[in-house]
Amino acid sequence: MKISLRHLSYFRALCQHGHFGHAADAANVSQPALSVKIQELEDILQAPLIDRTTRPFRPTPYGNRILDRANRILADVQALEDSAQLRRGVEGPFALGVIPTVAPYLLPAAIPLIQSRLPQLDLQIREGTTDELLDELDQGKLDACVIATEVQSDKLQQTDLFADRFLLAIQAKQADALGLKDCQIALSDIAPLKLLLLSEGHCLRDQAKSFCQYATQETLNQIGASSLQTLAGLAAAGYGATLIPEIAFQDTEFKGPLAVLRIAPPEPERNISFVTKIHMEKTMDSVELERIFAEAGALKTKETREKLAARTSV
Repeated sequence: MKISLRHLSYFRALCQHGHFGHAADAANVSQPALSVKIQELEDILQAPLIDRTTRPFRPTPYGNRILDRANRILADVQALEDSAQLRRGVEGPFALGVIPTVAPYLLPAAIPLIQSRLPQLDLQIREGTTDELLDELDQGKLDACVIATEVQSDKLQQTDLFADRFLLAIQAKQADALGLKDCQIALSDIAPLKLLLLSEGHCLRDQAKSFCQYATQETLNQIGASSLQTLAGLAAAGYGATLIPEIAFQDTEFKGPLAVLRIAPPEPERNISFVTKIHMEKTMDSVELERIFAEAGALKTKETREKLAARTSV
């Protein structure tokens, strides 16, 4: 016979009340049933747990040690049961993965909204590449992730949040020398430029390569950078050009002599989406969280577009 939670809960009740009858009432069982379980627990551990020579009954010294462990075990079980009652995505812990080309720009706008509208949610952020996040989502280490590529899996639910257009960042002097003008830049104009890309594993690198289908291997400069800030800094220094998403515009617009220019329609863009496992729909309510990220993203892109439009109207 093995120790069960019932053994531990009955033993705790007896220690609390010091009386078999009162403990049985508290545990909502008959006194004989409780007595049997206490005797079984002592038989399993091969030691007396209750000093039956005193009134009220008290645990023996060894029984006190067992009581401490029983209290910890029963508290953990209660916490586990309580967590199952939480509305996942609304309250309690929620592990969210976000790709590096989104996290630094979207999270500062979204976090205040989350704190205001979902005050009981304990959001735990994990930043990583798309492949890393999807792998952790599959392993159950993440509840959801925010990415910028389309997934092809019947196990995943993907909800579009907002569209994030791409802008060309290049040193202002180089833009003037090449005749690159705002809203008049075709993708074929970008192809001859030395295009700075993020390191392997970043989806933005692959998206930039696909947009510039005319580029050659010689003009695609794979410097191994892991952040857009690094690429923007290199572009400002005249080392090459890069594509940056709208949500990153405010972090790059004052970076020295950098020109951030809009590409002619149809402007290339990426779709930012919220991804969860399909089978989690019944146990997780992420609708409000998705709505917040969509709202924050729409606000960021709207601010950028208004700034860019105002710049050309001056």
